Amino acid sequence: MVRIFFSFFFFIQTVFAISSLELAQNLVNDSSKNSQLNLLFANSSYLDDKRNLDIANISRVLKTNSLLNLNLPNSQTLKLNFRAKADSVIFFKILSDALVESGYVYFIPTELILHEGNIDYTVQVDSQYILDPGTLYRLLKKNSVYIDDIKQIGPYFYQYDLNFDDAKLDTINIALNSLTILERPLKDYIFTTKNASKLVIDASDADFWFPKILFLDKNLNLIKSIKNNKQNNHFEEFIPSGSVYVIVSDMYSLDNIRRGLKVLLKK
Repeated sequence: MVRIFFSFFFFIQTVFAISSLELAQNLVNDSSKNSQLNLLFANSSYLDDKRNLDIANISRVLKTNSLLNLNLPNSQTLKLNFRAKADSVIFFKILSDALVESGYVYFIPTELILHEGNIDYTVQVDSQYILDPGTLYRLLKKNSVYIDDIKQIGPYFYQYDLNFDDAKLDTINIALNSLTILERPLKDYIFTTKNASKLVIDASDADFWFPKILFLDKNLNLIKSIKNNKQNNHFEEFIPSGSVYVIVSDMYSLDNIRRGLKVLLKK
């Protein structure tokens, strides 16, 4: 049985902007390599188009110069800690999708600390490779989430400071007043309401859907959640005022809607 611990004591997360050199040193975590890292990064900013650290490029340079090895000789239990100030629904949605797309399909939450919008979340995973910081950077960037810092704080224990200030959801297109057929989901469906008044969704008769629907405002704050513990292949609901995003999933497994869904946004 997986246990998640919720602790509501006060903590402050302060992230200062670090240089590409400092991040490279954190990733390599070997002071004997500092002279080589200085040559590679001291005079280069490695910033992306949003002036955030381009961690994909930094990771590439490190791997090219044999300074970053993400492969392990055998499977190890890795611990990954993620810290951010964010709406919890969006935090877990974006981060979980990124971890799965990174290849960490089976990860176990071990600790969760929440306080006044600050999230401190730790998971563990058994793997023969360390999470590629460049891959995680690219996946998070799709949702305008950025990595401010990465540190190794223990053997096979890594800490990531994430910036959700400009977070947005990567959506699929659903036409207004026109039935849209969605293919088998690899992750939750996300789309915008387009000022519709009603949402109608149908699953295949051959599937067993346990609807999980989340309505969010333009700032990605949760307005309403609908979770059904009983099978119901037909969903129909008026869209709450202020809703901009809809997240559609299944309470237990996306395999329950493997044949996809039919979605209608009514004006």
